[in-house]
Amino acid sequence: MGKIEFLQKYSQDIQMVSLEDETIENFPNYWIEALSKVTPTERKNRIVEEWKKYPYQFQSTTNYLFANLVDVELVKEKNNHALLYTVKNIRGEEVYYIGYNPLAKITPKYFDQLPSSFKDIYNKLHNGWVYFASKANGLLPIEDTIVLSDEDWGILEEIEITSLPFKLDNSVGLFDNGMGDYASVDLKSTNEKEGFIWWHTKAPKLNIEIWAVIDEWTKIGIER
Repeated sequence: MGKIEFLQKYSQDIQMVSLEDETIENFPNYWIEALSKVTPTERKNRIVEEWKKYPYQFQSTTNYLFANLVDVELVKEKNNHALLYTVKNIRGEEVYYIGYNPLAKITPKYFDQLPSSFKDIYNKLHNGWVYFASKANGLLPIEDTIVLSDEDWGILEEIEITSLPFKLDNSVGLFDNGMGDYASVDLKSTNEKEGFIWWHTKAPKLNIEIWAVIDEWTKIGIER
């Protein structure tokens, strides 16, 4: 099965496109530079160079991409452009991740309240970077992030919600692990480095270094 046939198992709207055939005014400069390279190695190197600008957020993930990224190509899905990453997992199999255009996002009203480290990624690197088949196991596109109070959680029957140091309507799930759990932040917190894991089956894990968790979860997701 070819790459596009595999991708279309999960989205009939996905298509591979060429930089020369698309309107590129709304593409980040690093996309244009990378996609203008002739060889996969040159494209990979330019992309990893961009990721290296964010060591606080993605150190482990960037190191993994440096060693295991195969190629980066331009795709279009429902008229939305993205970069398709072909990466090798620990078994040497190729897996596909998708990074959305940071210049084409539609920001929710709470976007400006996010920690600056998140806004940097969403504004400059990618508007979310996820495993293509599940559209999870990565930092979600900003349009797909959730305010925790907007969802129904069975776990609320088992924990004392008033005892938590945050309110669900001020809390945003930014990373979906594909199993209903979210790496989240409290928009009212004064500590921009801190977040929590909102589990759907047990009490949340509090006071975590949010990017350390997102970085490690992302790398683990690729390796599998």
